[in-house]
Amino acid sequence: MNHLEGMKRDLLAAVVLGLVVSSSLVAGDGVAPISYDLRVHINPDSGSIAVEGSAKVPLENPHARNFRFNLHDTFTIKKLWINGKEASFSFADAEPLPLTPAARTVVVSLPLDIAQGQVQMDIKYEGRLRKLPEFGAIPGQKLAMDDQINAHMVELAAYSSWYPQFVLGGPVQVELEVSLPAGWVSVCSGVKLDEQVNQGQAITRWSSAKDFDILIVASPDYKKKSIRQSGIDIDIYHTQMPKEFIEGEASQIAAVVKLYTDRLGETYIPGGTVRHVYSPKRKGQGKAGIARPGLIVTSEGLTLEALATDPHFSLFQPIAHEIAHFWWHFGTGQGDWINESFAEYFSAVAVQKNVSEEEFKSVLADYRKQVSELPVDAPSISNIPFSNDAVGFVVRYYKGALMLHNLRKTLGEEKFFQACHEFYQTYKERPVGTGEFRSFWKEKLTDQKHLVDAWLDSKGGLPSL
Repeated sequence: MNHLEGMKRDLLAAVVLGLVVSSSLVAGDGVAPISYDLRVHINPDSGSIAVEGSAKVPLENPHARNFRFNLHDTFTIKKLWINGKEASFSFADAEPLPLTPAARTVVVSLPLDIAQGQVQMDIKYEGRLRKLPEFGAIPGQKLAMDDQINAHMVELAAYSSWYPQFVLGGPVQVELEVSLPAGWVSVCSGVKLDEQVNQGQAITRWSSAKDFDILIVASPDYKKKSIRQSGIDIDIYHTQMPKEFIEGEASQIAAVVKLYTDRLGETYIPGGTVRHVYSPKRKGQGKAGIARPGLIVTSEGLTLEALATDPHFSLFQPIAHEIAHFWWHFGTGQGDWINESFAEYFSAVAVQKNVSEEEFKSVLADYRKQVSELPVDAPSISNIPFSNDAVGFVVRYYKGALMLHNLRKTLGEEKFFQACHEFYQTYKERPVGTGEFRSFWKEKLTDQKHLVDAWLDSKGGLPSL
């Protein structure tokens, strides 16, 4: 196994996307989640998409006269109704961000008789994605996007704002129908309910009870490898990956899922099958890819490029990080560092338990080196923004992982992993932030609780303990 220094620094984010702030909307603890029911028709030859469906959205403020959502800035809205009544809407510019570089804000005027509760928005829209390069395709590029529709692949996720995006403070419910030309294979969020060919179209239906994105990947060239190992079902989709690499990876995925399940308990994996999809793009969001419940999407081009340079190349730790997000996904806003720190540290634990102690020590040494090189004014973990610039990445992933390792050494092996299990089981169904983390772990450390503050609040590199 190779731990490639800084490899995952190319990742922009994998989970928990707080995209639009609207004071009239809420989707947090104890509130019905936003739910979608979408029918999506994709024409790869023309690069176009047409979507029709509905979104049920909690409305917190009964006096609100409008609400907002993000949608791709080249799409044309053909219909927009609220609770069965036609609603007027306007557009507002949205600042292009690395996560959502092609979004604009839709401002919807609510009909006068809308009361507090849940509104249903029926919408119909269509268009073509704005042309942006893949992540990493151009040196020093500021805006990029992996999402694309063309004759050899489809990839759609939150990054392109291809579906109406609201405040996401908790899981969303998704019902999805995808129509592509016959012969195309699609993999989407949730469980596949049905598949049929009708009038030259491959139509699939999907359902996801607990998601935080609506993901579609597809290709006419996908090959599927299904493996059951150690009681775990795994499906791997690819177009040209070497057979030996795929088979070895399946064993690695099974070992990691079993390790995390033993440590933390069961998590939500739609249909009980872990799916790993190699999207046939050239570049993209790092070699690890992105994770959604039970699903990982990785750049096939980057992986093949790495294998051409090093035939012994392995995705073990990056994939272990993404699998860890099946569990660690409930830190929100500034507290998204919770997701990344736990996912990163558990990927290192996977190295320790499934590769070697020597490699684990090497991973920790790499973390320490990069954290020690942080500028003295680098933000503390408790103040690090939700961003992955060079400094933010090291703080959110590596400094956070080292903090967890210090807590493990202080508490001892058994107590630390018991506490991780309890933390996950306590907060997995609701969004949490730095405050909840601080309170929970200070209680566990009792007379050593000062360590939590020392790690969370220290600027720069390693804290003085």
